[in-house]
Amino acid sequence: MAHADDDVSEAAGVAALEASGGVGFWMWDVLRDEARADPVSALLFNISPARSRAGVSLAEILRAVHPDDQPHIAQVILDCVRTGGSYTAEYRVCSPEGRLRWLFTRGHFYLDQDGRPTTGRGVIVEISDSKSAGTAFAERDGATIDDALSRTADLCLSLHDTVSRLGDTALVALSETLLVEIGRRLAARQRSEALH
Repeated sequence: MAHADDDVSEAAGVAALEASGGVGFWMWDVLRDEARADPVSALLFNISPARSRAGVSLAEILRAVHPDDQPHIAQVILDCVRTGGSYTAEYRVCSPEGRLRWLFTRGHFYLDQDGRPTTGRGVIVEISDSKSAGTAFAERDGATIDDALSRTADLCLSLHDTVSRLGDTALVALSETLLVEIGRRLAARQRSEALH
C-alpha cells in the first residue's frame, strides 16, 4: 500500500514549492552514491520524500534533468566530484506531468586527506518565474569557496547536517530557515549577474 509520503504528483510538488519559497537543499555521500534531500528538492527531481530520506543514486536524480541539459550538467558535477570544488548551474527538470521547471543550483564537493571524493552539499532554488527560456549552463567555481555568500551557504549546509544528527527539531528548523534565505540570495545574485 502506498503511503502519502510516496506521492510525487504535480500537486505535491506545487504545495511543497509554495511552502518553501522554492528553495531546497541536498547532501550526497559519494562513496555510497546516496543522495538525500529535503522534500522540496526530492519532489523537484520526481523522487518521493520518503525515498529521498533513504538515499537515492545520482543516476536517479539526473533522470529528471531535461535530456538536452543532462550531459553537460552531469559532466560538470562529476568533474567536481573527482577533483573537489564547487559549481553553479541553471538547468531544466521535467515533472511527471511534463512541466518544465528551471533550477539554480550551487554545490560543493569535498575530498578526504588522500584526495578521494567523500561528500557533496548544495542548495537548489526553483527560478521558473524569473527564467522561462534561455540556455542551461553549469560551470566550476574552483577548488575553494572565495565569496562570502557561497561560503555561508556551504557552512550552513554543514551546520544543518550536524544539527540533523542531534535530532533537535527546533535547531533543524532554524538551520533550514537560514538555508532557504541563503538560497534565495544566491538565486537573486545569479539573476543579477545574468542581466549584466
